[in-house]
Amino acid sequence: MNSFAVELTAREIIIRIAMSVLIGGMIGYERGHNNRPAGFRTHILVCLGATVVSMVQDCLRIELVKLAMVNEIAGEVLKTDLGRIGAQVVSGIGFLGAGTIMRDKGTIGGLTTAASIWVTGCIGLGIGWGFYSMTFIAGVVVLIVLVTLKAVERRFIDEKIISKIEVEYLGDLENGIYYSKTNDIFKMFDIRVRAMQKSQENNKVIYTLVIPKQYNLLDLTSEFYKTKEVISITILK
Repeated sequence: MNSFAVELTAREIIIRIAMSVLIGGMIGYERGHNNRPAGFRTHILVCLGATVVSMVQDCLRIELVKLAMVNEIAGEVLKTDLGRIGAQVVSGIGFLGAGTIMRDKGTIGGLTTAASIWVTGCIGLGIGWGFYSMTFIAGVVVLIVLVTLKAVERRFIDEKIISKIEVEYLGDLENGIYYSKTNDIFKMFDIRVRAMQKSQENNKVIYTLVIPKQYNLLDLTSEFYKTKEVISITILK
């Protein structure tokens, strides 16, 4: 853990600002790369803003210490709460993160992005105080959670396997337009096709699907019935 600086020099300010841009940019790039509501610039600005607020508080602390050294009476009267301004920043970032949360078709999205904004602001506060080791490690851990653990979440938490779904089409299965529209529906619901078995005689296809748990089968079937090419859809056990 870094010790408190006795003077906030221009070099120290540049280091803290650069570090906030770097860490905020790395987290924001990952979010923006995945087409999330808040991306590269947003995370940089959140981290930078929190860093500036911490540096203002740090400057205030330094000035009060200097005043107390030359004037004991003033040092006894003047006091500062080192966590008050930072607490307000954390609350403010919470409102900003709430703006990235969206609700659509009974599901809630954007929670991870909202959380990344919040933790980026917390990291910025630490950078502004000069805790470089702690904030750098925290930034790396955030990236690991966002990038590496996404596959783990999808594999073991966010998905459930529906054994088989049988879709009966109106026309010849050789017509690629049927598969195209079906794939569009799967993409809409973030559904992965594990296997597909065609039956040319009755124009039926049996799909083995991996469906995210936030969706239910009624949403899927109702979307299929909106297409004129689908006659029926059956959930096979």
